Amino acid sequence: MNAADASDGHREAAHKLREALLKTFFTGLSWTAAARGLTSVGTAARYILFVRLLKPFDFGVIASATLVCTALSAVSDPRMGQALIQQEDRIDPYLDTLFTTYLVRSLIIGLMLVVFARPLGNFFHLGEAYTVFWAIVPLPILQSIQSPRLVSLYRRLDFHFVTIMNVSEVAASLIFGLMAVLYWRDWRGLVFSLLAGAVVRDILTYWLFPHWPRLSFSMAHAKTMLSFGLWFSFGMLCEFIAKQLDNLTVGHLLGPGALGNYQMAFRAGEMPVAEFTMSASLVTFPMVARLRKDRRARVRLYWSVVGVVAAVGLAYAAFIFAFGNQVVLRLFGPAWIHAVNPLKVLCIYGILQGILVVGRSFLNGLGKPERYVIAAATRAAVLAIAIYPLTAWHGPVGAAAAGVISILVALPIMAYLLQQTD
Repeated sequence: MNAADASDGHREAAHKLREALLKTFFTGLSWTAAARGLTSVGTAARYILFVRLLKPFDFGVIASATLVCTALSAVSDPRMGQALIQQEDRIDPYLDTLFTTYLVRSLIIGLMLVVFARPLGNFFHLGEAYTVFWAIVPLPILQSIQSPRLVSLYRRLDFHFVTIMNVSEVAASLIFGLMAVLYWRDWRGLVFSLLAGAVVRDILTYWLFPHWPRLSFSMAHAKTMLSFGLWFSFGMLCEFIAKQLDNLTVGHLLGPGALGNYQMAFRAGEMPVAEFTMSASLVTFPMVARLRKDRRARVRLYWSVVGVVAAVGLAYAAFIFAFGNQVVLRLFGPAWIHAVNPLKVLCIYGILQGILVVGRSFLNGLGKPERYVIAAATRAAVLAIAIYPLTAWHGPVGAAAAGVISILVALPIMAYLLQQTD
């Protein structure tokens, strides 16, 4: 009887723990969804406003610069912060090494942007606007000097702070960016908008997560973080290639005007699903780490998130297929009408991408980032094969179709990897 009572007590405790964790998940999801939702509204308002004031060429210029900047960041990012999220030890001894590593990395990225500005401008056919690569140099530096203690937000699941930071960043970007756009009337206003948002976010990270970092480096601490972070980094690099190779190809083959249209279509096509998926993945990563021994709860959580992703994506795709022309003409104007056809294809892309991101967050939460590399590398390889001919034959629509094909190949692999992971 004592053994039976103990067994019942153990099951009841496990049940209560599972319910508490799921309640924490939905609370965290509510906060992150609110943060991403408010950010989306602000970003959309900023985008619509700036689109009315500027030309596709200006957006193509800034898209070229941010593409190169994020590419350099993706190639060199060791993902040390993500390693600390799933680590059970205290993180304080690691923070100075984390800060120093990312600061040095950002300075190297800035130097590369300065040195290679003119060749990059020629690659994207920017003409005299190649100076955009000089103007954007402060961005990676600002992104690297935020408080390293920010990582504790995800460890403690304090996601209400995300709302404060995201909304403040978008508001600053909109207000200061609008003044800059009205003053310069070209891509320089867009650069200033990005920098203003990054400055405000940096200030908030030190206010909400105070830590006075020192320039010091510990090889032992770096190795601990890199043991997890490098696999995560390689997977994210493959995903970055798969998500940005189309932009690179469109910009090189078709010029900044076509790239501006394609970027607008890409953002509009993936936005609803991407915002929800980003919110969910921020919560599921640390949550799954706590549910490693409870497969039943993980499966329930996975299908709940995927179901919402599919429902949101399909509803948005149906709306765009029915009213896409009218939406683009009224919100953005006739200069952006060429974005309608790729936008329709990219709505499908957004749904598939959302499901893939959910799978990634689960594998990372289970401490298996190396498994996601398989799916991500497959997706990047398929896109690398398909992107150039499809873009050359069908323009931006072909680039969007290549992205859809690459995810369709990767999804079955992701499903198998999740099935085999305990």
